Amino acid sequence: MGIIFSIVLLVALVSLYDYFAARRWQQVTSAQRNELVFEHRNKAYGAYVIRRDYDKRMIIILSSVILGLGLIYGTYMIIKSLPEEVIEEPPVDMSQFSVAAPPVEEVEPPPVEEEIPPMEQTIAFLPPIVTDDIVENQIPPQDAMVDVNASTTTNEEDNNSFAPPPTDNTPPPVEKKEEEVFLDVEESAEYPGGRASMMKFLADNMKYPETAIEAGIEGKCYLRFIVGTDGKITDVKVTRPVPDCPECDAEAKRVVRLMPRWKPGKIGGKGVRSYFDLPVNFKLN
Repeated sequence: MGIIFSIVLLVALVSLYDYFAARRWQQVTSAQRNELVFEHRNKAYGAYVIRRDYDKRMIIILSSVILGLGLIYGTYMIIKSLPEEVIEEPPVDMSQFSVAAPPVEEVEPPPVEEEIPPMEQTIAFLPPIVTDDIVENQIPPQDAMVDVNASTTTNEEDNNSFAPPPTDNTPPPVEKKEEEVFLDVEESAEYPGGRASMMKFLADNMKYPETAIEAGIEGKCYLRFIVGTDGKITDVKVTRPVPDCPECDAEAKRVVRLMPRWKPGKIGGKGVRSYFDLPVNFKLN
């Protein structure tokens, strides 16, 4: 804009110089020369009027150009100095998160190949061979089996003494009492960066199950999990599943388990274990 203004101003200055130079005797627009040339002649002739009014017209034209240029430049500077309008982003609904289904791509089924059945494994049957070898280990009679236990080896000694099993003097392990999990806290657990960052994490990692897309299933999955004092998420459970879509529930649980450590909930300024409920909405486009 400044370059254009400089060029127009230069043209105006050149025109002004030409105007003032035209007032000399040598120029045809000189007033003294025109009065002398058209003395005792018809001054109503067009050439006299054009030469006489030339200076007036040039002043009007140059003044209009400079004034118009000044108005344009001034308007430009005023508009430029105005504060930029801040466009407020629409409020984000933090009560739930929706998973949009990706566009369905039609995939041609692969050609069906004829399956060749595998060859069955067979074993040749060999008839038993009768030999004349003497059997050394003979079966004892029934009377000898009274008050005797069966075993793979023969033991004829009578030994009724036995050593008692060793006793372990180690004290039983003390069960560690789990910390209480609070449902209502003074400061709720928070995803690092706030709910907007959590929604972005879910949108980047959540995938709409293919089976749900093919079946046209939509619905809302309600999750509840525990945020520990160290911010780690544990015990992710589905309190209300998506109807007829366990894959949607499993996908929501999978993504929640991938989350980084949260800021734990607090009671009296101290971090505690607390429950957090998160609804996830699966919706087809």
